[in-house]
Amino acid sequence: MKLRGLRLQKFSRGRSAQTVADQILVSASNFLTGIILVRGLGLVAFGKFTIAYVILLLANSIQLSFISSPMITLGSLCATDDERRDFVRGVYGVQLVFCAIATLATVAATVIYMSVDRSGVPPGFVVPFSAAVAFFLLQDWLRRYYFTIGKARSSVWNDAVSYGGQVVVLTILWATHWLTVGSAFGAIALTSGLAFVIGAVLERLRSRRPEAQSAWRRIRSLSIDLGIANQLQWLVYQGAMLVGASVAGPQAAGGVRATQNVIGPVNIAFQAMENIVPIRAGEEMRRGGIHRAAKFLFRFGAAGFVALLLLFSAASFLSGRFLSFFYGHGLRVYAGVLNLQMLYFLLAWPIRQLTFLFRTMESTRPILISSVVAAVMSMSLVDPMVRGYGALGIVMAAVCGQLGNLVYLAIAWLRVSSAANGKFFAGTAELKS
Repeated sequence: MKLRGLRLQKFSRGRSAQTVADQILVSASNFLTGIILVRGLGLVAFGKFTIAYVILLLANSIQLSFISSPMITLGSLCATDDERRDFVRGVYGVQLVFCAIATLATVAATVIYMSVDRSGVPPGFVVPFSAAVAFFLLQDWLRRYYFTIGKARSSVWNDAVSYGGQVVVLTILWATHWLTVGSAFGAIALTSGLAFVIGAVLERLRSRRPEAQSAWRRIRSLSIDLGIANQLQWLVYQGAMLVGASVAGPQAAGGVRATQNVIGPVNIAFQAMENIVPIRAGEEMRRGGIHRAAKFLFRFGAAGFVALLLLFSAASFLSGRFLSFFYGHGLRVYAGVLNLQMLYFLLAWPIRQLTFLFRTMESTRPILISSVVAAVMSMSLVDPMVRGYGALGIVMAAVCGQLGNLVYLAIAWLRVSSAANGKFFAGTAELKS
C-alpha cells in the first residue's frame, strides 16, 4: 500500500498528470462557456459567434502548425536545457511577428465573410474581436511554451486565469443581460490577455533578432508542410461548417458547434496528447530510433482507440438526452449530428498517432498529402450533403475526409516501414556473407 501511495504521489507530480489536469480545466471551461453562450445569445446569435470563432481557430491552427508544433517537437530533441531555452526564446520572437499579422488578417477575413454571407456584422464587434484574436493567440502559444520547457504545472494556473476567468466573466454578462457577440469576445480578450501578461512577466519573456532568425531557420523545414497540412485539415471540418452555414444558414453552424461542445470532455485526451505525446515520441526516438518511437505511439494509440470506442458507443444511446439537458429541447434534433461528431473524433485518434510519428521523423510530406486528400473529399461533398441532409451533411462530409486522411497515412507508414525492414534484412545478409 505504501509503495502504491508513493507511485500515485509521483504520478500526481509528473508532467502527464499536470497535462491532464490542465486539459480538464480547459475542456470543462469551454464546455460551460458553450452552454452559457447558447442559452444567453440564442442559437442564431450563437451561430454568428461560431462563424467568427471558427475563423479565430483558423488563425490558431496556422500558429499551431507554423510555430507551436515545431517548437514542441524540436524542443524535445534539444540536447541541453540551455539549447532549449535559447530556442524557445527565438520562437517567441517569431510568435510576436506572426500574431500581429494574423490578427489583422483574421479580423478582415471575418468581416468580409459576414458581409458576403449576409449574416451581418454584429454591433460593437470589431474592436473586442481584434483584441480577442491577439490575446487568444499569445496565451495559446504561452501554454505550449510551458510544456516545451517542462513547466506543465505553470500551464495549469495560467489556463485557470484565462479559461476559468472566461466562464466567470461570461456568467456575469449573462446574469446582467449584457451578453452579446461583441461582449463575449471582449471577455475572451480580457481573460486571455491577463493570463498572457502575467505569464510573460513571470517568465521574463524576451527575444533578440538573431535568436528569432535562428529559431525560424530551425522550424521552417517542419513549418511549411505542417502549416499547409493544418489549414487543409481546418477545411475538412471548420471549412465545411462555413460552407454549410452559407447554404443552410448560421443556425446550422450554431447547432453543429453546440454538439461539438458536448464532446468537449474528450478534448481532454486529445489536447493532453498534443502537448505531451510528441515530446515523449522525441525522447523515444533519441533512445532507440524510429521503430522504438513507432512502438510507443501505436501501443498508446491502440489503448486510446479502444477506450474511445467503448465510450462513444455507450454515449450514442444518450445523445438526444444530452443535448436536451444542456441546451434545451430544441437541440434534440441534432442527436444524429452528435453521433457523427463522435465518429469524427474516433477517426482522429489514430490519425494523430501517425502524424506524431511522421513529425518525429521530420518527414512531413505524407502529412501534407493526406491533408490534401481529406480536404478535397470533404469540400467536394459538403455542398450536396448539406442540401440533402442539412446540418447533418456538414459532419458527414467531414467524416469522409477523415477516412481519406487515415487511409493515406496508414499506407504511407506501411511503405516507410517496409523499406526500413528491407534495408535491415539486406544489411543482415551482407554481414552473414
